[in-house]
Amino acid sequence: MYELSFTTSNMAASLLVNLPPEFPEAPPIITVSPNGMRHPWIESDVVIQDVLTPPGWSANQAQLGKIMGDIMEEFMQRPPARKNSNGSNSDNATTLEESYGHRPPPPVPAAQPSSALTTAEYASIANKSAEELEQLLTDDVAFELFFNSFERIRSMKTVQEELRIGNENLAQKNIGNEENILKLRSETKQLDEEYRKLRSEFDEKERQQHEAFNRFSSSTVLTRLKASVYESDELSESVGQSFLDGNLDHDSFVKQFRELRKVYHLRASKLELAQKENLFIKKIPT
Repeated sequence: MYELSFTTSNMAASLLVNLPPEFPEAPPIITVSPNGMRHPWIESDVVIQDVLTPPGWSANQAQLGKIMGDIMEEFMQRPPARKNSNGSNSDNATTLEESYGHRPPPPVPAAQPSSALTTAEYASIANKSAEELEQLLTDDVAFELFFNSFERIRSMKTVQEELRIGNENLAQKNIGNEENILKLRSETKQLDEEYRKLRSEFDEKERQQHEAFNRFSSSTVLTRLKASVYESDELSESVGQSFLDGNLDHDSFVKQFRELRKVYHLRASKLELAQKENLFIKKIPT
């Protein structure tokens, strides 16, 4: 059983296709879900069409897809109507789930009589003599010829051959795309290698950037300023001690000491201002 769903202007429905054991010689039984629909093509929930009865079906065995398409097109252009409990049409455009708490089971199709072809196949065996039957049982070639003479077998072999050709065509198409796939794979590999190289360069530059920022961070600048103040003070004290030890004359001492103390006071004033106004303290926004 196969199911084909479709939606019309006022409902959602399904066609349930039941293939009997005698298919494709016997026509399929197509029912409509939900049950209780009114349409000229529907009788007791079963789709009634000339092409779905044995006389018409014999010429349309290989066109089941087209037949289903015609039925769905008919129902979508002229949607079936629901029946109320009193048998009248209902215009209520509710969905299947609203109308039914669950999907109603499809009607069980009545057993179909054996097709004329099946009867002919049986007759072709029943009319053979004991010698002919013995030959079929013992001669593989004769049995193969007799077996392949049935219309049903020829139809099955035709379908099998069509499937084989379709699979072969699909395989050839996939093989035809192999070169493009390999090319794309190679390009993808190159792009991946380029991405990894660029990512490595980016990570290195980002690391260098962080190091540069750290050299000029608030705490680093404040520490270096304190160190430079201490350094200037120590140098000026060293020059004064050299003068007291007699290693410098008066003029050299005055010149060096004055320059060093000038630098010292400039740095000290900057440090004092920075600490007073919190210039190098990172403020946390509130």
